Amino acid sequence: MSTMSTKEIPREQWIRFFDDFSKKHQGWIVNWEVLGRDIGDQEKTNRLPLVGISADKGSKPRIDIIVGGRPDAHVTQIIETPKHVRFKEPDQPGHEAIEVETEDGRVTLITFWHFDPEQKEHLLPPKN
Repeated sequence: MSTMSTKEIPREQWIRFFDDFSKKHQGWIVNWEVLGRDIGDQEKTNRLPLVGISADKGSKPRIDIIVGGRPDAHVTQIIETPKHVRFKEPDQPGHEAIEVETEDGRVTLITFWHFDPEQKEHLLPPKN
């Protein structure tokens, strides 16, 4: 069993962190959950490829997450009022996670898996 180290990403580094992360992880398979006392654990997506993640630090900070990348499997989530961004890196490369906590305490957990291109088609939901 591998362990993960967690690193807080300072707010002033969010834009660069997500730009770099998106470039390196585009196409990686994503599982994505939202955790909160008022909503419990809710799975948003399962086994969709990452399109990208971006941050906007303007007057109303937000983080946009896009997965899927095809008409029948495309999900965009906008996280309003992000307070903390944490990167969880395993001791063995290939399975990583990002945690975004908002002002109201909700946590969005995005877990990434890297697979060989030949395997990827077997992991994606079937096309309609």
